Amino acid sequence: MKKIFALFMVLPLVAVMISGCEKEKEDPSVKLGAQANTTIPGFYSVSLDKTYTMSQAADNSASIDIFCFYEAETGNNIALASPGSGITGIFTGDDMPDNWSIKNTTYFFLTTLTQAQFEAVQNGDALIETSHDSANARRKAKDVQVGQVWSFKTQSGTYGLLLATAVTQGANGSVTFLVKTK
Repeated sequence: MKKIFALFMVLPLVAVMISGCEKEKEDPSVKLGAQANTTIPGFYSVSLDKTYTMSQAADNSASIDIFCFYEAETGNNIALASPGSGITGIFTGDDMPDNWSIKNTTYFFLTTLTQAQFEAVQNGDALIETSHDSANARRKAKDVQVGQVWSFKTQSGTYGLLLATAVTQGANGSVTFLVKTK
């Protein structure tokens, strides 16, 4: 009887210890919403692997490397850019990137890597850096499509690859991608 009582005393303690442990991110995907998407944050910090709403991003502008936006008229459709890309007229309000004092610039390059090649790459691999073509990189990833692998280089010098896994067009659309960095 004492063993059963001891077991019932220990089980809640073990449950508390397990629930208190920090869990690893279950879904490695990053999902960003375009400018009119009110349910999915649209701003991303590569170094922190964290998404932000526009108001949160304005308070953390030094950490923001990538945002999602939609613009059909110029063929950008769902696109990725950064606060330093010079994109204006997309976001509105006091917290829009146009008003930020710190505007990091990230450069993007559409690679010829396949999804299988992306999946074979590990964080830190040299291919992440060598896939980036600085001479042909641009300040936005225009018309992002599922299956595309984009290389990027943040202002702080982090190289990365991202694989687009889902795209929903429109100002309230979104893009989902996987990221590997060096």
